[in-house]
Amino acid sequence: MAAENVSENLAMDSGKEMDFSSMKDSIQLRHGNYFILLSLLFFQFVNWILKSHGPPKSLKDDEWKWRNLWVSWFHALITSVWVITSFYRFPEVFADVILHVNYYTFFCACFATGYFTYDLLDVVINNKARAMWEVVIHHILVAGMLYYNVYLKAQIGFSLIAMTVEVNSIFLHWRKLYQMTQVPFSSLKYAIVKYLNLVSFAMFRLFPLAYITYTLFTMYHRVSVVYYILIFITMVCMDLLNTILFWRLVKSDVLRGWASRQGTSARHSSRNGSRKSSTAACNTSSNGNNNSIVNNEPKLPKKEA
Repeated sequence: MAAENVSENLAMDSGKEMDFSSMKDSIQLRHGNYFILLSLLFFQFVNWILKSHGPPKSLKDDEWKWRNLWVSWFHALITSVWVITSFYRFPEVFADVILHVNYYTFFCACFATGYFTYDLLDVVINNKARAMWEVVIHHILVAGMLYYNVYLKAQIGFSLIAMTVEVNSIFLHWRKLYQMTQVPFSSLKYAIVKYLNLVSFAMFRLFPLAYITYTLFTMYHRVSVVYYILIFITMVCMDLLNTILFWRLVKSDVLRGWASRQGTSARHSSRNGSRKSSTAACNTSSNGNNNSIVNNEPKLPKKEA
């Protein structure tokens, strides 16, 4: 399969174009709608299993947040595998990220649409919308853009590139779950996850979003005005939200640790200095007391000759 795809790419490079219109015509929208519904029900089922199992005893936050994060983690894991295998099986998607589509990549976009719809409903139904307004805005924009692409059966390649952020979400949610179950920040497993989170954030979140933002200025003539306005608004919000999120992570997991080590070192030096001063003072006091004892000794009367 991979060899055939490479051959098709070489053929395209030599001037032979793929018939993208036949790809689009082979996809039926009703299949996508059914799959979105199945995706939504699947995540509701995962939530029910987690609720039946119950949270760990070490949980310090509310149970709903713990379940919500676990459902998000499962979505991130499944979607990451799906997206990576899509790029491996169909590398020709990069030949035209706007028109290329097949059922494998189409259902991937449907699966993600179902998840974001489920999670948005979960947040609203549980009265968390006010406290999690960033999540509400994010999910409305993402779910709306994904379904728009599903409806048009186009821009699926863009959807796949955007969904590579879920590779980072695996570690982002994993880190938060560690915090909720009171895993020590100084532990090795927390340190591994937090650094994998920062590295994957740059590779699979900031870079893909920057690439999509770049295409706004190079492929605008190939999409409708409505789509361009929607994707422009979405990307401005995504770029802003993710830049803020990355800075928060750096402050929490890098700068705070550095400041803590600096503070510990300063306290250690101050403590050592205090000990030395105290020791010197004790020695001085001790010497003074010795001199006082010697000087205050009563003089013996001289023996008379």
